[in-house]
Amino acid sequence: MSYRFSLERNNQEDLASGRVLYNQHGATAFPVRLASEIFQWIKQELTRRGNAGPYHLYDPCCGGGYLLTSLGFLHGDDLHAITASDVNPAAVELAERNLSLLTQQGMEQRIGQIRDLYEQFGKPSHKDALESAVRLAAIVDSLHRTPIIDCFEADATKPLDHRNGKGKLDMIITDVPYGNIVDWNTAAGDPVKELLDHAVPMLAPVSLVAIVSSKEQKIAHDGYNRAGHWKLGKRRITVLELKTESPS
Repeated sequence: MSYRFSLERNNQEDLASGRVLYNQHGATAFPVRLASEIFQWIKQELTRRGNAGPYHLYDPCCGGGYLLTSLGFLHGDDLHAITASDVNPAAVELAERNLSLLTQQGMEQRIGQIRDLYEQFGKPSHKDALESAVRLAAIVDSLHRTPIIDCFEADATKPLDHRNGKGKLDMIITDVPYGNIVDWNTAAGDPVKELLDHAVPMLAPVSLVAIVSSKEQKIAHDGYNRAGHWKLGKRRITVLELKTESPS
């Protein structure tokens, strides 16, 4: 794969996990540049298909919310809603804290926490984190809208009661578990198939689903067509769109 949108290796240290964004033991991060590339690819395709946004973005395997939070900072003006869920309650709690950084109140609280650490210990790392937090706060202040955020505990392989009033999903972007650090915590025989099954009624007519998996795992589903596909390092990115019934 060659990048089409995130062409420059911009310094994204402000979004480094554990710097301003919250982290905890066992939580995984997602490459910021790759997340932005996937989002921009999907945005271009949705716009070409007639859906110019702003978009409702969902990650059903959100972990600590790192992917969604990064996209909120980088592309917040393209998002009217961000929905996050995970089967792990500790991950959901971490995701809630990270997604709160996309609000002025959440950033003010985080700046206060980092400032207290710097005043107490005076470490250069705290000074750098404080400077990053101020820059991220400026991004939040500059957004034309604050995305509506919903974060909750749910098993992605089971039917989801989509209970909020934010409308259908325009995008699903999710880094599914594939061993090593995290794995599926479910009894489902084919977790990705179950996830895609239950996503169908939640998706807008013009929508796309990006599944990030190991490069050995091939993603396919009878209810979807493949709209895009590429590999990068150990990852495979598969973009799917709902099949439409052919006119009789």
